[in-house]
Amino acid sequence: MVLNGLLKTVRKIYFSHNVVLWMILTVLPISVSLFTMGMFSSEIVQHVPIGVVKQDNSQLADKLESKLRSSPVLNIKMACADMGECEHAVIRGEIQAFIVFPNDMERRALRLEAPVIPVYSSGQNYLTNMFATKEIRSVLAAVGSEMFTAQMEDPVKVQIHSVGNQKSNYQGFLVLGLVTAIFHLAAMIVGAYVASYPLRDHRVKEMIGYAGGSRFTLWFASVFPMNIILWLESLGCYAYCHRLLAPLSFEEFVMTAAAQLFMIAACSGAGIVFVGIFGLMRMATGAAGIIGSPAFAFAGQTFPVMAMPFAVRCFAFILPLTHVLMIQSTMMLGDVDMASTWHSMEILIAMAIFWNILGAFLMSMRWKQHVRLETKREEAAKLEAQA
Repeated sequence: MVLNGLLKTVRKIYFSHNVVLWMILTVLPISVSLFTMGMFSSEIVQHVPIGVVKQDNSQLADKLESKLRSSPVLNIKMACADMGECEHAVIRGEIQAFIVFPNDMERRALRLEAPVIPVYSSGQNYLTNMFATKEIRSVLAAVGSEMFTAQMEDPVKVQIHSVGNQKSNYQGFLVLGLVTAIFHLAAMIVGAYVASYPLRDHRVKEMIGYAGGSRFTLWFASVFPMNIILWLESLGCYAYCHRLLAPLSFEEFVMTAAAQLFMIAACSGAGIVFVGIFGLMRMATGAAGIIGSPAFAFAGQTFPVMAMPFAVRCFAFILPLTHVLMIQSTMMLGDVDMASTWHSMEILIAMAIFWNILGAFLMSMRWKQHVRLETKREEAAKLEAQA
């Protein structure tokens, strides 16, 4: 009897020609994840085009230029006659930055007067400029420290490597966090949509009837399928991204898969809580979008959490995404102590339990309220028909 009611309720919720539900449950998360993977499939930033203005034609200037040319991050695309030529090239987008080797640079350096070498960059592409200017500073500092030591005429070639990412591409590390963030948001929105669907269409009494009169069966039939579907989708997308990295061990795979499952359960539970609080699909999905959309910016993947203000650190801590990404990052390094990830896993499990219990309680209250309203409407309709 219970199983029959459960299956009947699942069929009515998920297979009653509900196109919007399947769009946000499957099509959008997978398509956005695949698009993100493709967008970040290229290698890590290299060959950033820059220009050079040599006002000082000295051996030091030649050496600096040679070192810059040997860097894999930089590509000296232009040797400008003056600053105006390079400035126009930056405005046109032909180069991202340019360096000026000022007059008497070598003579001032030999006198230990520490000549200043200006670097001008575009203000439009912050991240690209950050890579370029950081590499320029590194090269110039290295040459300065070697000025009075025996050295080879040819510069040493540089290779860029990333720990846990031998292919050195964004699809191998940044996109893993972005794909997880997509499902973090999708779980919140789907949870809000599924929970508010009977309320919106005034079908709570009908759905409880399908569930054999059990509100627990209705809740389980609403929550369990979407969590499993989203979890399997996230595992598939994660495996596709991770193919470029070293394979996970069985323990690492289990830990990562479990973290994603509890993240999705916690996020869908939070979406259900929004429905229980607001009672409207529009408000609940809006709240899920507002909280879930910027989560990646606060999860520590792009900016260290410890450097954020205290209030922001608190917000980051309550986001399931923060703890999932911590586990994923640890698993990527390989040969690590699993005990270091259990703290994050315990937090995820606690979040999943808390949000689902709270969501079940609030939805039970909402269902009682709507059953009374729907009963009154039915009675009013009968009286009107009799009249």
